[in-house]
Amino acid sequence: MFDVVVNIIVIIFFILAFLTTIRFGFIQFRALRETKRILVDDKNKSSYSTFLVSLAAHIGTGNIVGISTALIYGGPGSLFWMWVFTVFSSIFSLIENTLAQVYKVKINGENRGGASFYIRYGFNNRFLSALFSIFFLLTNTIFFQPLQINTVSESLNIVFGLEKVIILALLFLFTYFVIFKGTKRIVRFCEHIVPIMSIGYIIVAVTIILVNIKFFPSVLGLIMKEAFSSKALASGSAASCLIIGFKRSLFSNETGLGTAPSISAMADIKKPLAQGFVQVIGAFTDTIIICSLTGFVILIYQFDLNSYKGVDLILYIFERILGGFGIYLALFFMLSFAIATVVSQFYLGESNLLFMISKNKRKKFYILIYKAFFLLGIMIGVNFSTKALFGFVDQGMILLGCVNLYALYRLRNDFKREIKNYYN
Repeated sequence: MFDVVVNIIVIIFFILAFLTTIRFGFIQFRALRETKRILVDDKNKSSYSTFLVSLAAHIGTGNIVGISTALIYGGPGSLFWMWVFTVFSSIFSLIENTLAQVYKVKINGENRGGASFYIRYGFNNRFLSALFSIFFLLTNTIFFQPLQINTVSESLNIVFGLEKVIILALLFLFTYFVIFKGTKRIVRFCEHIVPIMSIGYIIVAVTIILVNIKFFPSVLGLIMKEAFSSKALASGSAASCLIIGFKRSLFSNETGLGTAPSISAMADIKKPLAQGFVQVIGAFTDTIIICSLTGFVILIYQFDLNSYKGVDLILYIFERILGGFGIYLALFFMLSFAIATVVSQFYLGESNLLFMISKNKRKKFYILIYKAFFLLGIMIGVNFSTKALFGFVDQGMILLGCVNLYALYRLRNDFKREIKNYYN
C-alpha cells in the first residue's frame, strides 16, 4: 500500500514539474550559459565552493548503486525516464536555490539557510518550518544516509572481507575526525575530493564507452525500446520502469526536496537567481551525465542483471573490464562518492538543527543528540540490505518533497521578482 502511495505522489511531482516548466518558459535551460558566466567569467569562488559541496551531497550512491538497481528492477528503459524527470524537475532546483539566497541569515558568522528558513521567513509559517526541519534531520540521519553507508560497507566487505564491526569502527573514526569538526573542514574536504572523484569517474566511463563505441547505438536503441514498451507503460507494471526511473532520478539529484538550498545559502552572490542557475547545472551533471555514464557502461556489457543486487554489479563490471585493478578503482569511486555525500549530508542536517535551536540555551545538548542520530544512521546502513534501504529513501523523499513543493508554490511571486531583478 505504501509503495502505491509513493508512486502516485512521484507522478504528481512530475506533473507539477512539467506544468511549472511551461509556466516559466523553460527558464532552467538557460542555466549552462549563466553558470559559465558566474563560475568562469566572474570567477565567483563562493558560488564555486557551494557548487562542489552540492555535487558532493548529490553525486553519491544514487549515481552508481541507484542506477544499477534501477536497471536491475526497472530495466534499461528506466534510464530514459530518469532523463525526462530530471529535465522538468530541474525547475524546482532553480526556484528553491534562488529562495535560499533570498532568505539566508548569518549564524555564528556563517551564511545559513534552506527550506526551513524560506518557509519561516517567506510566509511566516513556524509550524511547517519546524516540521520540515524535523523531516530534514531524519532524512540526513536515518533515511538517506544509511544507503550511502551501505555502499561503503558492502564494498569493503566484498573486496576485503571486512567484518561489520570493523567497518563500523572505521566509519565512526572518520565521522569524528572529519565530519564533526565544522563547516570549514567539510568544505575543504569537498573541494579536494569532488573534482577528483567526478572528473575521474567521467574519464573512466567515457573511455570504456569509446572503446566499445560500436555497441553504443544498440544500447540507446534498447533504452528507447524498453522505455516505450507496452510492458513498461502498462498500468500494472509501471513501477518496473517509468516509476522506478522517476524515483531514482529524484533520489539522485533531489530537485524539489529542499536539500540543496541549505548548501546554496552558503554562497555570497549578488543576485539570488544566479545561484539557482548554478544548482541546475549540478542536477544535470548528477543525473544526465554521471548516471547515464554508469547506465551505458552496464548495458554495453549486457550482464544478466537479475543475478546482482547493486554494489556487486559495479564491482564485477570494473573487474571484468580492467582486471584486478578495476575492482579497486570501482571501490575508490564508490567509497569517495558515498563518503562525500555523507559529509555533506551532515552539514545539511546541522544547518536545519541550528535554525531550530537558534534561541535555545541547550544547543550543545541538541547537537549531541543530532550526532547520535547520525551515528545511528551509520549503524542502520551497515546492518540493512540495499533493497530495504531504498524503502527508507522513498519515505524521506515523500516527507521532504510534499512540504517543500507547497513552500515553493507559496513563494512563487518571490521567484518571479528575482527573475525580474536578475535581468534588469
